[in-house]
Amino acid sequence: MGNKFFVVVALGDSLTFGYRMRDPYAMDPRIPYPTQLEALLKKKVREKQVRVINAGVNGDLTDGMIVRFSRVVAPEKPDVVVVWGGINDLSAARQLEQVMGNLKKIYSICMEIGAMPVACTLTPTSHTSQKMRYLNDLIKAHAAENGVALADLFPVLADAEGNLRQEYSDDGAHLTQAGYQKVAQIISQIIAGKMKP
Repeated sequence: MGNKFFVVVALGDSLTFGYRMRDPYAMDPRIPYPTQLEALLKKKVREKQVRVINAGVNGDLTDGMIVRFSRVVAPEKPDVVVVWGGINDLSAARQLEQVMGNLKKIYSICMEIGAMPVACTLTPTSHTSQKMRYLNDLIKAHAAENGVALADLFPVLADAEGNLRQEYSDDGAHLTQAGYQKVAQIISQIIAGKMKP
């Protein structure tokens, strides 16, 4: 992690990886938000070389992100780790306290390795659950109380009822390129201010 390099690791599940339900084999390198995030950060901060690593794994739970951290995140010596996870835990009927406990642990181990965590709220689905809304409230409260940078992704992708806007998804959960662009824009604004020498 030299002076000229700025490394971001995007830790998450299929929403980070860039999976598309309708055409999972169409590998479009522009679609995942980490690819778009790198391009945005390179435009915003020209004095450093920016690298964004996509550490998203389809179907991963927050437990899996903790297990993978020492293997895929820490060796990169990141300046920032974007933590976007929990939707699969909710689908697996995990207790909210357990999910939030795992997210707190991830934020904590980011700080232990000298990286700034960016806590992301979950994005809406076509039928956003009360559990998701509550988990997002827990994430926002923890970030506010502990000085953790927050990327509140939910509002920009939600319609008036709090469900995922149709133009941002073709399966009701995973995002289109336009949806990932919104995510990348929000996260880039948060990170760009931290990149100054």
